[in-house]
Amino acid sequence: MNIIRRCYLTIRYRLFRLLLPFPKIHTPMETLDKLLQSNLSMARFGDGEFHMINQTEHLGFQDMDDELSQRLRAILSSNSAVCMICIPYGLRSVQHLNAQGSFFWRQFVVFHYRKYIPYFNYSRPYYDACVTRPYMDWQDKSHCVSFFSKLKQLWQDKRILIVEGEMSRLGVGNDLFSGASAIGRIITLSQQAFSCYDALLLETERVGRAYDLVLLALGPTATVLAYDLSHLGLRALDIGHVDIEYEWFLQRAPKKVAIPGKYVNEVKDGNKQHDRADQRYEQEVVSRIFTP
Repeated sequence: MNIIRRCYLTIRYRLFRLLLPFPKIHTPMETLDKLLQSNLSMARFGDGEFHMINQTEHLGFQDMDDELSQRLRAILSSNSAVCMICIPYGLRSVQHLNAQGSFFWRQFVVFHYRKYIPYFNYSRPYYDACVTRPYMDWQDKSHCVSFFSKLKQLWQDKRILIVEGEMSRLGVGNDLFSGASAIGRIITLSQQAFSCYDALLLETERVGRAYDLVLLALGPTATVLAYDLSHLGLRALDIGHVDIEYEWFLQRAPKKVAIPGKYVNEVKDGNKQHDRADQRYEQEVVSRIFTP
């Protein structure tokens, strides 16, 4: 980016920070502590969910959908007593981020944030959606070991049900969920998962009653599913890219890279798959939902 564009972005960002209202957002550590100290569910909004609200940008793995947009708008402005609504702390401050992360959220504020002001609930604080992304965009990565260790406490000695796309394979090939007492999986579409939403909600509620915790990784569909499950009496956490972040952390990767056998939508050729499933993974699958 040339110096003129960089200066333009910096000036506009500082001006917007002064003139526009911004919601209060708890820090990543405050968010993690809240998850550990409560039985609340978690629905997360990243840039993809924001773009889906106004249908302004194609996500690659989820087509624009009017019903999905309406649900996301309602959830973002809600005040649920059982589900934490999370948005990126980068909207509040970029001081903790590296150059790439800081630039990403500054340009988001400058070019996109104003479109979503009508949908925020400024009367109560949000939590940090990037609680599941504690590695790649952070400037100081010295906290990562302890942060991931605390994150794993969420499912330590618990029976967990993972609801994911068929190419995600959360925890396969690493020890992210090794502390769980049991793992079950519902597998669905890696792309266009919302097309199966009704069937997915019914099956997750049915199967999830036998588990202590439901973990979701399905893009914008997971945001809605976590919210709905929480109001049906199940604890559901939309954990998004946590497995990929953990893989990058284990590799000490300096930039986002493809992970063999796993779908990484943020990396070029990150959807080229090599079979990484194993016998244990296949045994964990309790249901597959690929049609409405």
